[in-house]
Amino acid sequence: MFLDFRNKIRYQAEGSVANYVSGNPIDEILGINMRNALIAKYNPRSAIERARDKVAAKVALEDAGIACTGTVAVIDDYQSLLAFEPMRDMPDAWAIKPARGSQGDGILLAVRRESDTWFKGSGAPITENDVMHHIQKVVDGGFSGDSASEDAALIEPLIIADPALADLVPEGLPDLRVICLHDEPLMAMVRLPTNESDGKANLHQRAIGAGVSLETGRITRALVKGKAITHHPDTGFPLIDFEIPHWDRVLELAGRCGPAIGLGYSGSDIVLDVNEGPLIIEVNAHPGIEIQNINQLGLKAQMALLGEDFR
Repeated sequence: MFLDFRNKIRYQAEGSVANYVSGNPIDEILGINMRNALIAKYNPRSAIERARDKVAAKVALEDAGIACTGTVAVIDDYQSLLAFEPMRDMPDAWAIKPARGSQGDGILLAVRRESDTWFKGSGAPITENDVMHHIQKVVDGGFSGDSASEDAALIEPLIIADPALADLVPEGLPDLRVICLHDEPLMAMVRLPTNESDGKANLHQRAIGAGVSLETGRITRALVKGKAITHHPDTGFPLIDFEIPHWDRVLELAGRCGPAIGLGYSGSDIVLDVNEGPLIIEVNAHPGIEIQNINQLGLKAQMALLGEDFR
């Protein structure tokens, strides 16, 4: 079904960009109030809560047969924390994530292990005590991102990026964000870490946001700190017209995520693993609207093609 929608986009995209260039995007862009109205219309509270909890969301996605990142352990209380032994239970490379965290807060990554010490991508050491203290802070709700007093630590094996994408960046893991209405992809971008973002693919931490054409899977435009660029500032790799691998699979997975969790309007975050290909890392019930600036396209216009009535 999403392939039909991409064909519609092909004939609309040129005109949409022209309206942005002429300074008249108001009838096409999705503002924050309208986005919130869509969320209220299509995203039940129970589904929003499921999406906020990375553990619950992963269970729902896996139950639907959707490929997700693996799981090493879930530490959700002090009993499981006391029984956990990092040296015994954790692989050489891993990620610890707060189940209810947001914007990358509280994520701890290890890229390798030597003897009884792990190391970050920067080379900084991580001891067993560091791991336990971090997990305890997560369980105590230190990164929960909402009013929850407790949280769970989700421990996953570290994703090794597809070399095609890994070559674009100096370090870190690039990821993709695809906005969907029901099972239809509306807009996509790839987020590329920089040295300035400390290897994280978070736009607010100064990673690159690059718009991706739904129909071709190619990068059409890239921004860093609001400035248009054509090459990665650290690697010098050309970005414009770069083709994202496994693009049809990316869109297929993204289109299945919202319905699996119960969301009608969603943003799926996807990574490309060197061995497993596209994997879902998170589904957002409140996806941001900056993706429109990055693509120079309006989400409202894309939804209108699907018959969405904004009156």
